[in-house]
Amino acid sequence: MAQVAAPERQVLNGRDFLLFWAGQTVSKAGSAVTTVALPLVVIQALDADAFTMGLLGVAIWLPWLLLGLQAGAVADRVRKRPLMIGCDVAGALLFISVPVAAWFGVLTMAHVLLVAFLTGCAAVLFTAAYSAYVPFLVGRDQLLGANSRLQISEQGANVAGPGIGGVIAQVTGAVAGLFVDAMSFVVSAICLRSIRAVEPEAEPRPQRRIRADVVEALRFVLVDPYLRVLALHSGAVNLCMAGLQALWVLFLVRTAGLGGWVVGALTAAIAVGGVLGATLAPWYSRTLGSARALRLGSPVTALFGLLFPLANPGIGIVLALVGVFISSAGIAANSVIAISFRQAYCPREMLGRVAMSIRFVIFGVNPIGALLGGVLGTVLDVRTAIWVLVVATILAGFTLYIGPMRTGRDLPVPSKEEI
Repeated sequence: MAQVAAPERQVLNGRDFLLFWAGQTVSKAGSAVTTVALPLVVIQALDADAFTMGLLGVAIWLPWLLLGLQAGAVADRVRKRPLMIGCDVAGALLFISVPVAAWFGVLTMAHVLLVAFLTGCAAVLFTAAYSAYVPFLVGRDQLLGANSRLQISEQGANVAGPGIGGVIAQVTGAVAGLFVDAMSFVVSAICLRSIRAVEPEAEPRPQRRIRADVVEALRFVLVDPYLRVLALHSGAVNLCMAGLQALWVLFLVRTAGLGGWVVGALTAAIAVGGVLGATLAPWYSRTLGSARALRLGSPVTALFGLLFPLANPGIGIVLALVGVFISSAGIAANSVIAISFRQAYCPREMLGRVAMSIRFVIFGVNPIGALLGGVLGTVLDVRTAIWVLVVATILAGFTLYIGPMRTGRDLPVPSKEEI
């Protein structure tokens, strides 16, 4: 008989979740290494210019725009674990092809761009399946704890990964970093394959086109008063954050006159703040209530972002570090609470589609936000543009006061009979 999810009392310390958590931790660390290694490969091995670096960014993000909505519909039609394993295997083969081609002297820019695009497609499909698989694996009552642990691992990888990637690039060359990421995909696939819990068969549904499934999920998000507000909030915050990310290195180095070590320190502060926020999210949600924690946490922690534009040699560095640390902690805590709510709230047969509909909004605004940041930095001076974007991020937090989320202690969760 097929095994179902483990009982609640042992889920987060049980074999299946620990395997899943370990695999994702290794995979996230490998991906963090690649954030440094892949651009360095393009620069060092292929002597890329600024336009080529822009093409690399397009190749990385384009799959979210092309496949983001459809991936959720695909994930809802199939078992999630085999799909994730397939994506891991594809990612490993694609990334290992880059160092192999480099070692044989046949690496080209077209090869790297194709790998970036195809691994992006695999990542989109994996994310869709992952979002729907976690509730099955741990049960809806344990989502806050599970997502907190997964988020801690991701933020921890963001602390260590870029540094590891830099060391690997310095010692053995950037292409070796991609070999490390390829091996991390293999570890993830092995861990997933070793999980004993077996998903139930997908519920029989009328045969219809994927487009109909996508439309159904979009309608569900737009009509539901809670999901609609959460999508609006995430999109608004991400729009502002994309603008800040487009300018922050330029601001620190050229406007504030700070060294490259400050960029590294601030990157680490963002990741460490994310670890803290993810760690405290379950306690924070239980103490204040999930709805109250979201609507208070977003604008309040974003206020500390006002310290970032004060960056200057001396005390300004400390203020900027405090600002990004606390604001990133707030973003991570809110992310854990919002994702856990969505996974518990949505019908099981729509989890993948709903998750990807919201992610489509979140990632779809990235190019717009980056362009907005560039325009503001050109029309205004860069420091003023940073001020404008930080204030806009704070205001974006107040979108959580729209609709039913503006009152009440907790977000609604369906009873077991409704699931």
